[in-house]
Amino acid sequence: MGTGSIRFVLTRTAALCMCIACFLSVAGVTHAAVTLAVLNPQGEIAPPPVFVPTARVASLDGKKIGIYWNGKQGGENFWDVVEEQLKTRYPSAEVIRYKGPFDLGQAMAEKIAKECDVFMYGVGD
Repeated sequence: MGTGSIRFVLTRTAALCMCIACFLSVAGVTHAAVTLAVLNPQGEIAPPPVFVPTARVASLDGKKIGIYWNGKQGGENFWDVVEEQLKTRYPSAEVIRYKGPFDLGQAMAEKIAKECDVFMYGVGD
C-alpha cells in the first residue's frame, strides 16, 4: 500500500468520524470528557542474572579433574583421548569420570563441585 493509499484511508476515516460527530450533535447527544490510557505493549521484563566465569586455573598439576559425559554414542572415545592427554601432560592430576543425563541436576553439580578442582562437561550431537 503506497503513501497515497494510506492518506486516502486516513482522510476517509476522519470524514466518517466528523459525520458521526455532526449527527450526534444534531440528535441532541451530550458529550462527556474522555480520557485514554496508552499502554506499552512490550511490558517490562527483568534482565536475566549475569554470571561471571570462574578464574582460570594456573595449572592442572595435582588437580582433580572432573569429566561429565551425557552418554551419547561415540562420546566415550572422545573423553578417553582427553583423559589420556591430561594424564600425559599432567601426571600428578587425577581424572574422575561422571556419566548421566544432559541436565546433571543440582545434586550431581554439588557432588562434582566437592570432589573436583576443575570440571569438563561434554554432550553429544
